[in-house]
Amino acid sequence: MRPPRGGGFRGRGTGGRDSGGRFGGGRGRGRFGGGDRFNEGPPEQVVEVSAFVHACEGDAVTKLTNEKIPYFNAPIYLQNKTQIGKVDEIFGAINESFFSVKMSEGIVATSYAAGDKFYIDPMKLLPLARFLPQPKYVSFQLFV
Repeated sequence: MRPPRGGGFRGRGTGGRDSGGRFGGGRGRGRFGGGDRFNEGPPEQVVEVSAFVHACEGDAVTKLTNEKIPYFNAPIYLQNKTQIGKVDEIFGAINESFFSVKMSEGIVATSYAAGDKFYIDPMKLLPLARFLPQPKYVSFQLFV
């Protein structure tokens, strides 16, 4: 009987290859060899992104007040740049959007009142046009 190929107690079971067949996989290794994402700290400036509507199952439900759409998992701040949570889900009509904020540990969503403003790093916003249908471009070929 032959021992299994690759793996053993030293390998990963795939001969040192990740699921794509490439060597050296490793989780979270980016271009510069960094591990998992790190806390970037508060941004230099924040812009208003939403207003608190109500709490639901420990999350804060907020109404979008900015013309741009936040990234998923983008940090949400108070005006003084204190992080209170991250964008969890975005829902609603395109002209009246809402999103929920997964609150950070130790922060309670019920401590906010309706209308309280939440803020975001402007670099964590996408233009609304990214979510609208784009015109189709037809390429014409010239036959000479």
